[in-house]
Amino acid sequence: MTKPLISFAALLALGSPALAQHAASTELSPGEIVAQAPAAEWTAIPAEDLLVMTLAPAADGSARQVVIQLMSAPFSQGWVQNIRTLARAGWYDDIAVNRVQDNYVVQWGDPNYDNPEAEGEAKPLPEGLNVISESEYRVTMDALSDANAQLQVANPPTDSELAAVEAEMAVAFAQAERVFSNPQASEAEHDAAVLQILNASGLAPGDTMSEGDKIDMISIESTQTDNAIAGWHERDSYAEWVEIWNGWPLGNTEQRQWFDEDDEPIENPRLLAHEARAKGYSSEVSESWFWPVHCYGMVGVGRGMSPDTGTGAELYTVIGHAPRHLDRNIALVGRIIEGMEYLSSLPRGSGDLGFYTADEADKRTPVLSVRVASELPAAERPAFEYLSTEGQTFARYADARANRRDPFFIVPAGGADVCNIPVPVRRASE
Repeated sequence: MTKPLISFAALLALGSPALAQHAASTELSPGEIVAQAPAAEWTAIPAEDLLVMTLAPAADGSARQVVIQLMSAPFSQGWVQNIRTLARAGWYDDIAVNRVQDNYVVQWGDPNYDNPEAEGEAKPLPEGLNVISESEYRVTMDALSDANAQLQVANPPTDSELAAVEAEMAVAFAQAERVFSNPQASEAEHDAAVLQILNASGLAPGDTMSEGDKIDMISIESTQTDNAIAGWHERDSYAEWVEIWNGWPLGNTEQRQWFDEDDEPIENPRLLAHEARAKGYSSEVSESWFWPVHCYGMVGVGRGMSPDTGTGAELYTVIGHAPRHLDRNIALVGRIIEGMEYLSSLPRGSGDLGFYTADEADKRTPVLSVRVASELPAAERPAFEYLSTEGQTFARYADARANRRDPFFIVPAGGADVCNIPVPVRRASE
C-alpha cells in the first residue's frame, strides 16, 4: 500500500475542473477562502501539544511570547517526549537565543552547549531522556497508516463531515457526467472519473488496482497543467512525492519493483510514475517512507556529528528559505504557530554559523521559561486550532495557493512548493 493517506478532496481540487471553475468564478484569495471555512473544518490542537516560550521583554517593555505546536505521532516522538520532559523539569528556564543566522535559523538553548564562543560548563540535563536513533528521522508507510487509523477511530466523522463527503460525491458525479458526455474523452479519463466517485464514497476497489496506481491515476493526472505535466506532488526537488497530512508537510520516497508491458521485471526506468505508466510499465512498492520537511517556521533539534541525534535541549526554527537539504538529516519536532516575529527579527550573530561572539553577549535574548500548555492555569492556557488538511476548504485553499485568480494576479503559477501551502492556524474562539 502506498500514499493512501492524502485527502482525495485536496488532491482532486488542485486540478479538478469543477472546483477550479468555482474558484475562478468567485475569484477568492487563499485568505478569503480560509475565512469562509465552516467551524467543523477547524481541528483543535491539544494543550499537551503546545509549548509556550516566554522571552525577555522587548526594549520597549512589551511582552514576547512564542507558541510552538509539537509534532504529532508517529513523527519524532522520542524527541517530542524529551522536550516535554525538559519543559516540565524547568530546564529551559533562563537559557538564551545563542544563534541567529540570516536566511537560515534561530537557535536557542544553554549558552554553554555546542557554542563555539562558550567557556563555561554546560547545564546538566534531567535524567530519563530518550536516546533516539537516526532511523527515527523518517517513518514507514505502515506506521503512518496505523497513526491514520487511530486518528479516524478517535475522531469519527461528524454530521457536517458526512455532509462534506456527500458534497464531494456530488462533485465527482458532476465531473463524471462531463467526462462521459464528451465524445473526445479518453479511456483513462473515464477510469479516472469512476475512481473519483469510488474514492469519494470510500469504495475504491482494493483488488483490481493497487493503492499506488489509484493515487497515481487520480492525484497526479488531476493536478497536471500544461506547464507542469508531472502534477504538483511529483514536482519536488528533494522528494519523490510531497503531501500535507494531518496538518504537517511531508516528503516521501519508495522502493519499487518495476515491470514492463508483459509483466516482466525490469530495472527502474527512471521516469516519473505517470510517464512510466504511459509506456505500459507497472510497479509494486516494497517499502515506503515519510518524513516531515523543513519549511519556514518549522522547529528542529540541534545535534552534534552523527550518530548524535540531539536530545531536544537545543532547538532551532527556520527563518529563511526552506533548507530542505536538512530533511532526514536532523529531527523536526514542531512549528511556530504564534510569535514568529519575535524570533525572525532578532539581531544576527557575526560568529561562525551566526552564533553570537563573546563581544555580542548583550545580543542574546534570554528565554525566561518554556511550559507545556496543559501545565498552565486554565486562564493562561492558549487554545489554537488548524484548518483540517483533509477537508474541502483546505482543498480549495491549496488550489488557490497554486493558481492565484484573485484580481492582483495576472498569470496563475500552475503549482506550488509544499512549503508554500502553509497550514492555516488560528486562536480558538472562546
